Amino acid sequence: MELSTLLLEMSALLTLAVLLGLVARRIGAPLSVVLVVVGFLAAAVGLTPEMGRLEGEAFEEVVVFLFLPVLVFAAALGIDLRAFVRNLGAIVALATVAFLVSAVVVGLTLHWVLGTALAVAFLFGALISATDPVAVVAVFREVGVPRRLLTLVEGESLLNDGVAIVLFAILVEAATGGSVSVAAGVVGFVTVFGGGAVIGIVLGLAASAVLPWLGRLPAAGLSLATAYGSFVLADAVLGFSGVMATAAAGMVLAGLAPSRASAEVREMWEQMWDALDYVANALLFLLIGLVIGPAQLLDHLGPITLAVVVVLVARALAVVPLVWLLERLAHIPRLGRRNEAVLVWGGLRGGVALALALALPEELAERDLLVALTGGVVLATLLLNATTIRRLVSRLGLDRPSRADRYLVAIARVSAIEAARQEMDDLGLTPDPRTGAELESSAREAQQEMAALDVDEDEEYRIVVGRGLHVERRTYQELSDEGLLPPAVTRTLLHEVDDEIDDFSLHASSHRLGATRRAPSGRLEEVSRWLAGLLPEPAGDDPGELAYAEATARRLAARRTADALEIFDDLPAIRQETVDHARRTFAEWEQRAIAELDELDTRSGKDAHDLRVRQVHSLATAASSRELAELVETGLLPEQVLKSTGTARADHPR
Repeated sequence: MELSTLLLEMSALLTLAVLLGLVARRIGAPLSVVLVVVGFLAAAVGLTPEMGRLEGEAFEEVVVFLFLPVLVFAAALGIDLRAFVRNLGAIVALATVAFLVSAVVVGLTLHWVLGTALAVAFLFGALISATDPVAVVAVFREVGVPRRLLTLVEGESLLNDGVAIVLFAILVEAATGGSVSVAAGVVGFVTVFGGGAVIGIVLGLAASAVLPWLGRLPAAGLSLATAYGSFVLADAVLGFSGVMATAAAGMVLAGLAPSRASAEVREMWEQMWDALDYVANALLFLLIGLVIGPAQLLDHLGPITLAVVVVLVARALAVVPLVWLLERLAHIPRLGRRNEAVLVWGGLRGGVALALALALPEELAERDLLVALTGGVVLATLLLNATTIRRLVSRLGLDRPSRADRYLVAIARVSAIEAARQEMDDLGLTPDPRTGAELESSAREAQQEMAALDVDEDEEYRIVVGRGLHVERRTYQELSDEGLLPPAVTRTLLHEVDDEIDDFSLHASSHRLGATRRAPSGRLEEVSRWLAGLLPEPAGDDPGELAYAEATARRLAARRTADALEIFDDLPAIRQETVDHARRTFAEWEQRAIAELDELDTRSGKDAHDLRVRQVHSLATAASSRELAELVETGLLPEQVLKSTGTARADHPR
């Protein structure tokens, strides 16, 4: 297939996907489902482009090497790494134990009912039991589910895809008459899976090392090189899991970006990888529809129906008991029946399962049957599960914000109105009567909504402390983005407040504010901090400067947080004692930071003044650079001005 023909067909398919996106939005259906259906119908009437005729290894290479690195890296870059680490036990159990249980149930059923050879039946169970990140991430991003449930689903789909690919290679050898021992299989699995993760971590750390010195466009190129480079190096060169390598590299960058990448780079990454994710998903789901042969499905309709039912039942049999055991034996936070239902029903299958089936060797007698079963299950889960998951989430009430969340949203509206009024006052502007009336009406509606919520004592505490922790975190991130905090200090402070937020969200009624940051770090957290500490610090690593920067940031954050709680003095439904309790805690944190600064002054002696002067100079330099950059962006100054001051952007190579 010529390159020009390939590019022309890809352009046509992408244009079709964009137009179908308008249709999907109009009818309220997931875009992935619409794309698969249109591709399937096009194949049924013979309107199949050259790309849609890809078979076997050709389709596998397109899916695995062209699309999968983009989709996996985009999912990993967008995942909450800390939430992933905190739920790592449950995620690994779902990606391995639940996967194996499902594969065994599917394999045994196929063997008993259809009389398929046991090795071949287990081969099908392995390739069809993994929840495919290509399908799952695309649908769950659209649906909107609770944060912890999204972390579990995304984490499981990222890991068990790698598990499926590794196990598939082992079972193909067994199904085609090769000798495979259990011990050798286990060793090979651990080596391939773990080797991919190690490669991804190393490449992710290497990319993070140079991030502080990169502008937007070089950082874009680096992220793309990391995604494809980690996958190909691990899979095609070293023989490890490319999925695990790309996932690990993406999660390392996601975890280190807040402290090592500028706000502009992080924003650019989000937009860039959202766009690449959209393009890859659009093309892939169209290809899935084109590759699934209607004639093959009709010829094996009975076995396909059995496979669909068995796969859905096996998913429930694997997930529900495992979650029950994890809650009681591993003491993971309770997931709840509603979240379990979504976790079970969200087990979609997609392009990876189909790619593995089409890559089955021609000498395998049951190849046509397995390809038909896989295509049928993929099509069924997209048509059945993906189209109803939104309704299930809504019926279970998982998409409805809590009273505390609604109260916080109303506070944000009041804060925005007050900020608008303050801005107009600062500029000496008087709003016209209509604008003033609209602002007053909006503020009054927000107040009435808060008063009508009738929050209980636990919800009051969640609202007040939640707002305080949000302000604290925002302060640290703003200081980092302005270049006032070294990356090492930023990591420490953000980890502390993020841990506090996570524990508070799970145990609001029993959580003591400040208990998390006083608790010893876990072993995994200590390892991650040690690895991050190996990276070069662009701001220097003078212990005195780092200590001053950390104590100063803590003091400023505590002051801003205490000030932010003043808004509750004029809001309804929140008792003053709840606000006063939280305010006293934040005031104690400020006094602790002041005492730490005084102790540093005493220890530093004559150097203390110099350290303070350098901090003030850094603040002034950062402020000046921002103002100059704003003038250049608006066209009032030429970019040459930034070069002459040493603050030129590194977006474009010279």
